[in-house]
Amino acid sequence: MNQDMELPFFDRMPLEPPQQQEDKEIFYPKWSCFCCHDYGVIYSTLVKRIIPGYKENEDKWPMCQNPGCNAFNKRFGANVSMNNFDTRFSSLICQKLDLIERQGWQETVETQRINRKLKEAYNKVKMSGCQDRTENQNQEIEQRKQEIENYDWAGASKAYLGDD
Repeated sequence: MNQDMELPFFDRMPLEPPQQQEDKEIFYPKWSCFCCHDYGVIYSTLVKRIIPGYKENEDKWPMCQNPGCNAFNKRFGANVSMNNFDTRFSSLICQKLDLIERQGWQETVETQRINRKLKEAYNKVKMSGCQDRTENQNQEIEQRKQEIENYDWAGASKAYLGDD
């Protein structure tokens, strides 16, 4: 029982199942429409592929007309005048933009996975054996390092090879 007025404790109820650590740092978009990212207005980066110089703060927002996407109606409803939006983007254009954005995300996720694996491999090679050292071992290694750095290499070379 909780001390605050004897309230009960409940276990957490996460919205999504726990992810593996590998997947936590990689962002997976969960949009159903990649053309508008489920917003109803075409994503500005995609718009700039068709309208060079597009400025979302100054130009009309292009309405997403991707088949099966009803984000525009959900967000803006029927009460908004279509004169406020750019409706030149046909359903075919929106489908193509959706495909481009999906492919871009697939490449991004794959690149993130490859980079993570490379980083893990690099860290394994870089740190192999280091993580199990005790403080005494680290001090001994540091002492050996100092001895090597302070050694008179020129004198040893001269003694070994003789004076030339």
